[in-house]
Amino acid sequence: MSLPPPAQRGSHSPPALIDDAMSEIFLRVPADDPKTLVRAAAVCTTWRRILCDLIFTRQYRAFHGAPPMLGFLRNTRHERSWGKGRNKNHEHYVVSSFVSTASFRSPACHERRHWRVLDSRHGLVLFHTPKRDEDFVVCDLVTYDRWRIKASRECSDIIWGDATDEDEDEQEEHVENDGITWNAAVLCAKDRCDHTYCHYGPFLVVLLGSDEDQGITFASVYSSATGKWSDMISIEDQEDIEMAGHTAVVGDKVYFQCENAVTTVEYNIGEKELLLFDRPVDDDEDVDLPRADLIGVDDGMLLFATVQGPRLYLWSMEAGPNGAEEWARRRVIDEPVLPPPALYDMSVVGFAEGIGVIFLSTKDGLYTIELNSGRSKKVHGDKSVEKVMPYMSFYTKAWGRSPTSD
Repeated sequence: MSLPPPAQRGSHSPPALIDDAMSEIFLRVPADDPKTLVRAAAVCTTWRRILCDLIFTRQYRAFHGAPPMLGFLRNTRHERSWGKGRNKNHEHYVVSSFVSTASFRSPACHERRHWRVLDSRHGLVLFHTPKRDEDFVVCDLVTYDRWRIKASRECSDIIWGDATDEDEDEQEEHVENDGITWNAAVLCAKDRCDHTYCHYGPFLVVLLGSDEDQGITFASVYSSATGKWSDMISIEDQEDIEMAGHTAVVGDKVYFQCENAVTTVEYNIGEKELLLFDRPVDDDEDVDLPRADLIGVDDGMLLFATVQGPRLYLWSMEAGPNGAEEWARRRVIDEPVLPPPALYDMSVVGFAEGIGVIFLSTKDGLYTIELNSGRSKKVHGDKSVEKVMPYMSFYTKAWGRSPTSD
């Protein structure tokens, strides 16, 4: 029996999926794969309407919880030489770069010469820009917004001291200047924000410094809402600030590590108070462990980490000076699942808060370790990474635009 002509096989197309069903499908697209939703928005006006609806974007963020890691930022040191013999000159400079770990590419910050990335938090990145008219630049890599910040006179004294133009290369390398060490952090200042979508909101930049000669530790805060720096506050207790160290934020308190890796500085933004406290020592440890560095916050607790041989040690403590009494080793990871060359000479160089991912610099390159699953992944081939700042953010702004190439 011959088949009926095509026109007679069935004149009805499969029924279109209702909007609610499509929304449920889109909700399940992984948050670290934003390009899929960008492309879906370009398919038809119905899909674009669903994806660009404010209710859907809020549901999407609520469904996935913590913002995904779209990539990480790092600094690399470079040297340029020119001339010959006695006339040969050298220039040392820093390049900051963004490395994507998802289907996200940010034209706002791919690679910047003479920009040093200091911190990344709440969808914002803080750069020190010594070769520009301003001292700092804050970037939102998703919206491409950029804010230029000039340091106040007091803050300039922290950053530059008595430096001359000839000293700028050394200052860019964060070499100590007249006994002054410093670091800075950026954080969202939006009222009652859950930090899943901080774009377009106000932010703060906290600058913390230490003066060895005067024996004081001091701090000042820049507010994007007012465009001004606060008055400098200080305490007569001094510990050199770890200028390449990580910072941590719990509520309205910002934490900085000191160079001795034992002392932590707390700056209470609301109370405008500075406190220094020592992290406790694990007396039960039967091996001589190297220094444990502050790497971030996990479940509302300050997280410290160190490596001994092929083992990764993690500790946590309640934020604040009183938290030193509530110290506990969180976990020991014996021989993370890494290639043999990567198991020794490891160092912890970063932590992605909210998703529990640690960055390890090894002889085989840069790896991530998921604390919950133990899964590892090589994310970069560089074997000398000193510090990694993960970039965490939902990429909902661009869903209504046409997809861009990698």
